[in-house]
Amino acid sequence: MDVVTLLLFVSAVVVLTVTPGPDLFLIVGRGIAQGRAAALFTAFGFFLAGFVQVPLLALGLAGVVAKNPVLFDVLRYGGGAYLMWRGLRMVLHAGRGVAAPATQASAGAAMREGFVASLLNPKSHVFLLAFLPQFVRPEAGSVMVQFLVLGIVMRVVALLVEGGIALFAGSIGQRLRRSSRLGAWLERLAGCLLVAVGLRLVLMGRPEDAVARA
Repeated sequence: MDVVTLLLFVSAVVVLTVTPGPDLFLIVGRGIAQGRAAALFTAFGFFLAGFVQVPLLALGLAGVVAKNPVLFDVLRYGGGAYLMWRGLRMVLHAGRGVAAPATQASAGAAMREGFVASLLNPKSHVFLLAFLPQFVRPEAGSVMVQFLVLGIVMRVVALLVEGGIALFAGSIGQRLRRSSRLGAWLERLAGCLLVAVGLRLVLMGRPEDAVARA
């Protein structure tokens, strides 16, 4: 890939990363409600999911998800149910220290939720299927290797951008959480955001609609 095309690719990834969507809402919600560490671990969960999604795309399995309504539904219902369960748990236990930002358990939960939200979101697979091939040049060598390299670059750039957003949201949240009562409500807000993202997964359209919107 020449320098101009690489800069175009990176710029597109940055714009897509800061565009409001489930990933951004989860990071901001985690940062405000639970602090910078929780938001960063959520972003890292998205990053780790890329190491599963990109090889699936390179092997052609992302196309199977896009064209198979049953598999598409299994992913969206499973991912949506998990996120809604986690969100409801945060709402019900807000202010009881169950999801305190400094605990190892909450860090692991944040990373796991980021990973699950990305991996079990079928639209993210369909989006990669629509986006990455635009920058692949078959005459330049192995298509699979190009997919892997582009995918890694994409996830690294996204992690850097999302990491900055996580730190910013966490700094705001740190000021807001000085009141324990307000902190509990912020945890409820984060839980509601998880439920909303889960509902979005469940209610999204069929694969052909996702391709059209990706």
